[in-house]
Amino acid sequence: MNIELKDYKNIVDKLHEGIFILDKDFKIVFTNDFFSKLIKWEQKELINTSFIELLDIKQAEVFGNHIDNNISKTLDLKIESKDNKLKYIRLSFNKYTSKKKTYILSIIEDITHIHHEEVKKSCIYKISEAIHDTEDLDSLYQEIHDILSAITNVTNFYIALADWKLNSISFPYFVDEKDKKPKPYKMKKGLTEYVLNTGESLLLNHDIYKNLIKTNNIEPIGSPCYNWLGVPLKLLNGKTIGMIGVQNYKNDYVFREEDMKLLQFVSDQIAMAIKRKIDDIQIHKQAHYDELTGLTNKALFHDRLETSILAAERKDEVIVVLFIDLDNFKYVNDSMGHAAGDRLLKIIAAKLNESVRKGDTVSRWGGDEFTILLPNVKRISGIFKLCERILNEQFKNVVIEGQELHITASIGIAIYPQDGDTADKLIKNADAAMYKSKDLGKNQFHLYKPDMNSKIMERLNFETGLYKAIENEEFNLVYQPQLGLETNKIIGFEALIRWNKPDIGVLAPYKFIPIAEETNLIIPLGEWVIKKVCQQAKKWHDRGYNLTAGINISAKQFNQDKIINIIKDSIKSTGVDPRFIELELTE
Repeated sequence: MNIELKDYKNIVDKLHEGIFILDKDFKIVFTNDFFSKLIKWEQKELINTSFIELLDIKQAEVFGNHIDNNISKTLDLKIESKDNKLKYIRLSFNKYTSKKKTYILSIIEDITHIHHEEVKKSCIYKISEAIHDTEDLDSLYQEIHDILSAITNVTNFYIALADWKLNSISFPYFVDEKDKKPKPYKMKKGLTEYVLNTGESLLLNHDIYKNLIKTNNIEPIGSPCYNWLGVPLKLLNGKTIGMIGVQNYKNDYVFREEDMKLLQFVSDQIAMAIKRKIDDIQIHKQAHYDELTGLTNKALFHDRLETSILAAERKDEVIVVLFIDLDNFKYVNDSMGHAAGDRLLKIIAAKLNESVRKGDTVSRWGGDEFTILLPNVKRISGIFKLCERILNEQFKNVVIEGQELHITASIGIAIYPQDGDTADKLIKNADAAMYKSKDLGKNQFHLYKPDMNSKIMERLNFETGLYKAIENEEFNLVYQPQLGLETNKIIGFEALIRWNKPDIGVLAPYKFIPIAEETNLIIPLGEWVIKKVCQQAKKWHDRGYNLTAGINISAKQFNQDKIINIIKDSIKSTGVDPRFIELELTE
C-alpha cells in the first residue's frame, strides 16, 4: 500500500498531541494542526518563526540552556497564546540529522489543566497548613500572600475585611508600591466596596473601569490602576467576610480570566482560614484575657510568672511582682454607678500599661485588684520609681463623666528569689505587702521583707533616697587642706562630698558613692560637684587666696562624651582661673 506525503501530513494533523520540527536556529520548519490551534496561530504563520519568540525571556533562557546542554529529553514550559492565555506544555524531543542538517523533533503535550489542578491543590494544602502553623493573623496574611505568589502576580496585594454591623472596612494586610495602608473607614464606593457588596469577582480593565464610573457604581479611590483583580472571600453559608485584591501598575503582567478562576478556587479556603484563625484568637482571648480591660487574666499571669521564674533561675535574674488594690473603689461604684466603675477600671488598666516596659505583664486580678510582673529587674530603685510614678502621676487627673476623681492605691512588692521561689508564694507575699500598705494609711507601697537584713534595707533606702537627694540638693562639700612639704603651707584643698540625709544625718562617701556609680546617678551628681567647686575656688581667688581645688572624677564621668563641655561651661560661668582646678581620676 502506497501512502503519499500529504496523507502523512493529514494523519499527523489529526493527532491529539502537538508536533513541531525546529532547525539548528530553533526556527519552526514544520508543525501540526494541534500545536497551532493550542497557541491560536495559523500553521503558515508559524513556519520560519523562531520558537524562542513565542516564549518570554525567562522561559526562552530555560529552553535554550536545556537544548544546548542536552539536560534531558523532556521539558515543561509555559507559553502565551495569541489570545493572551497562558498554556502549559510538556515537550519530549530528539535531535536527528537529515541531509547533513540537524533538526529537533518535539512532541507536545498540553498539561495546562494538570498544571492548574496541581497548583490549586498545592495552594489549598499550604493554606490548610498555615492555619495550624501560624500563631497570629499577621503571620497568616503573610503566608497567604506568599502562597498566592505561586499562582499569579501578587506583588501589590491586599486583604480587606468587612464589618457589616458598622458598615466599615479594615485592611489587616496591605502591600502596595504606590499607596499606603488605609486606616479602617466607613464604606464608600470604591472597587473594594463594589466586590464586597456584589459578592462577585471583578476583573478590571480600562473600559470596564470607565463604565463603572459612568454608571455611578464606583468612585475613584487611591492611585488609578486598571489592571486590577478583586475576588470576594465567602464562607460556606455564602456570607462575604472580605476580599482579596491584586493590581499591577505596569503592563509586564496583565491579569487574565485564568488568574481570576485560580483565585476564586482558593478564595473559599482563604476565607475559612481567616475566619478560623479569628475564632481561635477570640477563644484564646476569652480564656486568657479580661473581657472588660483587655489585660491578661489570673491564669495567663500565673503561667507567665512561672515561665519567668524558670528563666530567672537559669540566668540568675531578679523578678518583681506588684500587687495593686485601688483605695475606696466601692465609693465610685456606689456613688456614680457600675458603668462609671467599669470606665474607671479601663482607664486604670490603660495607665498601668503605659507605665511598664514592653516585656512586662499587667493583669487584672479581679474586681479592683491588679498585678504586674516585672522580669529581669536590674535595680530595686527603679521599682520604687515605678510605684511612685503610678501613685503620684498616672493616677492623677482621672476624669469620669466630667468629674475629676482623686484615685489612690495600695501597692505590695514581692521579689524573687528572696520573697518566694514559686508563683503562688510571690503572689501571696505581694498581696500581704499590699495589705500592709493599706494598714499604714493607703496610697503607698511596701516591700514584703520579713527576712531582709538591715544591710539590704539600708542599701534599698539609700538607692531610692539618692534620686530625691539630687533634686532636693541634700549634698554639701567639705574641703580637705593640702600642705606643701617644702613650705609647710596650705597650697590647696580637695573637695569631698557628704550627704545630709534627713532621716539619718550626714553620710560619708563610702556609704553612697558605690550605689551612685551602679545607678549612674554619679553623672548628674558629679556635674553638680564640678560647678560647686568652681564657684568656691572663684570666691577664694577673689579674696586673694590663689589655692588649687581638687575634684575627684569617676571613671563613668571620665568616659562621658560631654565631660569636657561640662568642665568648660563651669569654668566659663564662674570665671575661675582654670590653672587652679585639678581633676583627679579616682582609682
